[in-house]
Amino acid sequence: MKTSISLKLLSTLLILWVAMTIAVSVAMPEREIGAFGFILSGISGFILVFILDIFSPLLFVYTVIRKLKWGWIFGLAYNGVFLLNCVISLALFPDKFGSGIYFPLIASSLFIFIIYLNKKHFE
Repeated sequence: MKTSISLKLLSTLLILWVAMTIAVSVAMPEREIGAFGFILSGISGFILVFILDIFSPLLFVYTVIRKLKWGWIFGLAYNGVFLLNCVISLALFPDKFGSGIYFPLIASSLFIFIIYLNKKHFE
């Protein structure tokens, strides 16, 4: 089965997301990150950013390319965790994150929808 256009577009967006995350992390190394009700900065914030914004998207893109059976489950789980973290951060720290958190919230919801629609790609 060929890779659908929506999965190709999603993979491209995730690679751009990773590039943007790296650029922001270099430009603002001491920024604060919301993590399930906690505010992290420094090395702990970097570890969270690395896992959620760099490693996980790249791993998902790898599963799309290799058509690994567990790829769609990982994609749903990763984006679900990311979505949950956004909702919690928005609820607990609306002044700190403001409207900047809406884009990742909407993007993760859309990514979950696209991954679910294309789960047959991974079979």
